[in-house]
Amino acid sequence: MSTPAPVADARAALGRQLASLRQAVSFTQAQAGWRIGYSRNAVSRAETTGVCSRDFCLAAGRLYGAGDALALAHDRIEALAAAARADAARQARQARQPRVSVQPEETDVTFAVAETACPFCGKPVAVLARVSAALLPVESPAAP
Repeated sequence: MSTPAPVADARAALGRQLASLRQAVSFTQAQAGWRIGYSRNAVSRAETTGVCSRDFCLAAGRLYGAGDALALAHDRIEALAAAARADAARQARQARQPRVSVQPEETDVTFAVAETACPFCGKPVAVLARVSAALLPVESPAAP
């Protein structure tokens, strides 16, 4: 599966932000990597592709004086990627399932809300789930 455009754009923006913050404090990639406990290659890869771990972003944010901003950007990218994977899986499931025609008046749609904490930042979030049910006629077998 290729990387969706919003995810690729967000990763590129994170990479540019990492590079500009490093350059603002006048560190080379090797110096920055040594100070945060990563290799120069890891710093280069993060700046070029935006692909890095949350721990990398936290360490870089502390070193560059950006606080948690880089880690939050990483979390947003991971959320975008997870949503893209879920959407692709849903589309694949729908492609495998036979189409059933349901009239709109026969469908009952309800919504369920679950409140929980974000696994990354701990902030409260609400998840809205759409649940639909339909009554379909069942054909009885022909009498012998």
